[in-house]
Parts: sequence; C-alpha cells; structure tokens
Amino acid sequence: AWSAVVTAPLLWLPPVYFVRAILYGDPLKSGFRKYIDDIKLRGLLTKYWAIWWPAQIVNFSLVPAHLRIAFMAGVSFFWLIILSCVSNSKKKS
Repeated sequence: AWSAVVTAPLLWLPPVYFVRAILYGDPLKSGFRKYIDDIKLRGLLTKYWAIWWPAQIVNFSLVPAHLRIAFMAGVSFFWLIILSCVSNSKKKS
C-alpha cells in the first residue's frame, strides 16, 4: 500500500514524463505539466491503483511462489500498454 500511495506518484511515474520530455526536446516543465494533466484529466493514478493493488493481492495470495515473477511480468506488460495510451493521448477539446 505504501508504494502505491506514496512512491508511485512521487518517484516511479514522474520519470516517465521527464524522460519523454527530454527525448522529444521539450522542457522538463512541460513533462511535469503533462503528468499533472494525466492525473487530473485521464485518471492516471486511478488506473495505476486499479491495476497494481489487485495484482499484488492476487500475486501474494493465489499465485504459487514459483510463478510470481512471471505473473508480475505479465501485469507489467499490460500496465505499460495502459501507461503508453494515457501518456500519449491528446488533450480533450
């Protein structure tokens, strides 16, 4: 719970937007602005919590220990698709 509430929004998700801004030659401020917009307008954190909290519960309660890494890799694959769709969406008119 700690990582999903504190570290994800403060440490794990912002670098995605900062690296993207750097790669596209945009100022870091625009990356931060896009991150905040995606939280407010596109439900980025809601989507993050909707994926990762249930995945962690399932992983540590139902998935056998020898399959946990593979399970989390699969969840990560789908999370990256969702993150890509959210972070590359255009502003609503």
